[in-house]
Amino acid sequence: MDANDLDRLVRAELPSALRLAVRLCGQADAAEEVVQESLFRAARSWRSFRGDCAFRTWFFRIVVNVARDRVRAPPAAQELIDDPVDSHAASGPQRVLEQETAQRIAQEVSCLPPRQREVLVLFAYENHSIAEAAAVLGATEQNVRTNLHLARARLRERLARHLSDR
Repeated sequence: MDANDLDRLVRAELPSALRLAVRLCGQADAAEEVVQESLFRAARSWRSFRGDCAFRTWFFRIVVNVARDRVRAPPAAQELIDDPVDSHAASGPQRVLEQETAQRIAQEVSCLPPRQREVLVLFAYENHSIAEAAAVLGATEQNVRTNLHLARARLRERLARHLSDR
């Protein structure tokens, strides 16, 4: 791989890397800083990329590690929402309910312990397989499955409690 290959690969993964960073950090400004630092680290160490895994996996691992280094507090919930509710898809009370639900889910995701949040974001929001998420996080597949199970159980419990409070 040469510098041109690196540039091409990074450009292809940049939108996904930024989306991942926003979901991990919870704030667009912090996510941009994470991606910028990740680009710097990738540029500094690209010659060490041996091709043992996909470039995307290698680069996302850098993004996750930078986010871990930078994130100290739970992320702001609003930034975790996958896609804003389409204003044409629903109107009135239904739209308000969908927005409130999406915000509540995002808030609960932001309160998960860091590893559970990382696993859930990679699997549910970024559509990584268990094996891909494990490679990105430097974890075993069993660890990813366990954290995914714990994250889902915690979300189920917290959201059920929220719904019963209504």
